[in-house]
Amino acid sequence: MEKGAMTCVGQEHGMTGLVRHLAEDQAFAGIGYAKAARLVEAFGADLPRLLSEGDPTPFVPIVGVATAATLIEAWRESQARNDIMVWLDENGLDSRLASRILRLWGADSARRIRKHPYALMALADWHAVDATAQRLGVALDDPARQVAAVEAVLYERLQRQHTWTIAREVEIRVGKLLRMPQEAARRAVALAEQVGAALPLRGGFQPAGAAMMEQYVTERILDMLEGPATDDLIAREVGNTELETWLDGTRGAIGVDLNEEQRAAVRLAVQSRFGLVLGGAGVGKTTVLRAVCAACESFGRVVHLMALAGRAAVRMREATGRPSSTIAAFLKACETDKVTLGPESLVVIDESSMVDLPNLYRLLRHLPDGCRLLLVGDEAQLGPIGFGLTLHAFTEIHAIPKVRLTRIYRHSEASGIPIVAASVRNGVLPSIPSRIDAGDGVILVPTVKAPTADDVVDIVATLGGFTDDLRILSPVKAGDSGTLALNASFHAIMSPGRSRFPGRAFALGEPVIYGKNDYRRDLRNGSLGTVVGVDRGVLTVDFDGGFHEFAGPALDELALAYAITVHKAQGSQFRNIVMPVVPTRILDRSLIYTALTRASERVVLVGQRDILENAVIAMSAAGQRETGFTLLSRSV
Repeated sequence: MEKGAMTCVGQEHGMTGLVRHLAEDQAFAGIGYAKAARLVEAFGADLPRLLSEGDPTPFVPIVGVATAATLIEAWRESQARNDIMVWLDENGLDSRLASRILRLWGADSARRIRKHPYALMALADWHAVDATAQRLGVALDDPARQVAAVEAVLYERLQRQHTWTIAREVEIRVGKLLRMPQEAARRAVALAEQVGAALPLRGGFQPAGAAMMEQYVTERILDMLEGPATDDLIAREVGNTELETWLDGTRGAIGVDLNEEQRAAVRLAVQSRFGLVLGGAGVGKTTVLRAVCAACESFGRVVHLMALAGRAAVRMREATGRPSSTIAAFLKACETDKVTLGPESLVVIDESSMVDLPNLYRLLRHLPDGCRLLLVGDEAQLGPIGFGLTLHAFTEIHAIPKVRLTRIYRHSEASGIPIVAASVRNGVLPSIPSRIDAGDGVILVPTVKAPTADDVVDIVATLGGFTDDLRILSPVKAGDSGTLALNASFHAIMSPGRSRFPGRAFALGEPVIYGKNDYRRDLRNGSLGTVVGVDRGVLTVDFDGGFHEFAGPALDELALAYAITVHKAQGSQFRNIVMPVVPTRILDRSLIYTALTRASERVVLVGQRDILENAVIAMSAAGQRETGFTLLSRSV
């Protein structure tokens, strides 16, 4: 009886998955959700068998002659794939996950999963994978299950950006997953260590992939710092005397004199193989970048400028007058031999607080021995969206050479953005004017309760309405003043009278944001663009001068961007920022500081001062990330 009940559940899962498969797979042209559902309703569990028989006749009354013929032909051409899709769904795997599995393993999917069901841990969470393993007969005390539980704990921590977890916490979490006593959980962790699924480090454990990346990054940086001087004639070492002579003449080279901090930053870039240039808003990092480029070119070096975000790369190019690119585009150019690197090369990454461990790892894999690397950024900003820490952790490692810029240049009055940002950076909320007509700088418009979307709409209207050089930043997506509510409000205001995309909340001229890393398009999660074309089911978007077309499922990666989260705003700059001060656990000093430094002229904060003040005092989330690098920083 029980076995029969499980079979029925499996059949029900399979039919649900089949509806999605027929409706969403582009091979089945003309079959949407409605027709797919009618087919399943009419034929039930017999539908796969009838499709395999190749006779379109039974389907003609439901979908018509032409579509029935297309249906049979498409099913025949991908018979193995269709069978596996149904099998995966019968075993409890969602059809979208099943599609990813098929792309990864193809016709070998079923065999791989039967043999190693926990290999699915790379694609799904513990509970889904463990349920599938149970359906396939894996015993509760199977060693593979115990190892997978340890991996699940470390992966879950990785999703929270931690690359290291103290041993006691791993054991407790594993015990809860496997519902076993602590001693048994300890043995499971030891087994995972034995097979290389959990790597030990200073009283804790790391997932194998993250541990490998951190180890490689550490070794490469040490090689850069300790490597011998180059004897290359072009990339020769630059002596102190000739460098000081050049620094004394910077007004002729770049039009301004450098202060001592800026001179030290240029020395670091020219004479070190790896280093950090750190500083907050308005301290002259852009001037340093211009000077570094000019100095390196003067001494025969080749500078490669880049940033993680497209907007940051564009600003870098505008500020220096030199070519720049995203990190993704640079790596692609390296792989296609469009860029040649050698000991004469200096790679400079701006806004490097955004760079996560995987991105730095990939970059270093492409840099040959002798190539130099300079990270420029501000560790007071939010940590990377991805896992791990790079710049934030490196600032605490004494062995890494660094120069900190502290003198603020860019401000016109006491309430200027750099002054307020510097105070927030130090954990102090200064006095801020509350009148919206107070001019440029930072303004706090007080509210009695938590701000709503209507409050923000009123503020933007007072500022003259939404324009390309204004952006609303919110700490969160959901809620009365989250990005979803804000975008809905502004879409309702801005879209009437414009050409609209059928069935989607996009209109001509509206700002949009891209939601995933796409190396083929050279777009990243957070790339901002503007809708410039709405025509025949195709949406055309301008991303920093690059035009991309979207249709069908690709449209799901786009969202309106009148309002974006502060995390997604990293790397971007706008003249004016409006930010609702939302009481949420993620509202902390680094988030507020990052929001403040996204504006060049004015920031209008909307909300309660006590909420803002408490957040400024709070420790930043990046400071709480646990990584192998942060452990290293505590030991040196």
